[in-house]
Amino acid sequence: MSIPEGPSDIRFSYNYPDIPPLFYHEGRISGQCSTGWLNDEDNTVFQTFMMLNCETFAPYERMFEEYMTLSVPDITPVAMQKAKDTKFAEWCKDYINDATQFYTFPMWMLDFVQGPRRSYRSWPIYHTRGYTFHTHNHGQNKKTQHYGVCVPGTNETDYYGLIQEIMMVEYHGDVGLKVMVFKCSWFDTTENRGMRIHPFGLVDVSPRRQYAKYDPFVLPGNCDQACFIPYPRERRQSLDDWWACAKIFPRGIRETSEIALTAWQDDRRGQVAESSLLRVEAHVVDDVSDYDIAPVNPPNDEYVPDPDVEPDHDSDDDSE
Repeated sequence: MSIPEGPSDIRFSYNYPDIPPLFYHEGRISGQCSTGWLNDEDNTVFQTFMMLNCETFAPYERMFEEYMTLSVPDITPVAMQKAKDTKFAEWCKDYINDATQFYTFPMWMLDFVQGPRRSYRSWPIYHTRGYTFHTHNHGQNKKTQHYGVCVPGTNETDYYGLIQEIMMVEYHGDVGLKVMVFKCSWFDTTENRGMRIHPFGLVDVSPRRQYAKYDPFVLPGNCDQACFIPYPRERRQSLDDWWACAKIFPRGIRETSEIALTAWQDDRRGQVAESSLLRVEAHVVDDVSDYDIAPVNPPNDEYVPDPDVEPDHDSDDDSE
C-alpha cells in the first residue's frame, strides 16, 4: 500500500512480510498526473523484466532454461533468450498456479505472477536518490537536462537512453504491489556505429541510432542520470553527429580521492594515507549559536615603492 507523506511524496510499504526490495520505492512525484494503458507487448516485456530482476525468481529462470533445453535439445543461446523474453512470464504463472495444489507460496508471489494491471499512472517529474528526473517530452526545451539515464550492462557496456515515461504500475491482489519504473528509449550500443569510446574513457553516442531490442523498462534505483552534450559544428545536423555522455553525481554527493578516516588525534608525520574513490555526503548545517561574530579586519600593510622600479606613466595615461 502507498503511504503519502505530503501532496506529492510517495513511499511504498506493505502489511505482508518478505516483499522483495524492488517493490519498495521512496521519492517525490511532480507535475500533472496522467493515465496510460499497457498493450500486450508492453505487458509481456514489463512482467518479464520484473521477474528477471527479482532474486526470488532466479531458480525459476533456471528451471525454464532446463524445460526449454528438454523441449528443444539443440536450442541456441539466441533462441533461448527469445523464448525467455516471450514465454518466461506466462510459464512462471502457469507453473506456480499449478504448484499451489502441493506447495504454499507467499501471498505477494501469488499476486505477482498474475501480472500487473493494464492501466497505470505517470508523471513528468520524479525526485529520488538525490536526482531529479524529467521525461524527455517535459524537459527537452529546458536549459538543463534531466531526462538522460545510464544503466550498467552485463557485458561491461553502459546503456544510455532518454526517459519517455515515469510510470507507477500496480498489481492485482490484496497485497497491493506497486512499482515505479522508467520507460526509456536506448541508444545503439554497437561500437563505432552507435557508440564510440575514446582511449581516455569518454563515451559518445549517436542520437540517430537506436538500440535494436525492445527492452524499455528500468527501475529508478538501477540507473544514474546522464547528460548528453553535442559537439560544436559549423553545418547543420547530419548522420555523423555525436553526443558526448557525462554521468551526473546526485545532489548532496561529491567526488573525492581521499579516504574518509575517523581519528581523534593523528601524531604521525611524513606518511601518506591510502587513496581511493569515494562519494561523500555533504550536509548543510545551520549555525544556531548565539555568540557574536567578530569582524575580521584586513592587515595593516602599507605599500612601500621600490626605488629601482620606475612607474609606468603610459598605462596611467591610457586609463585616463
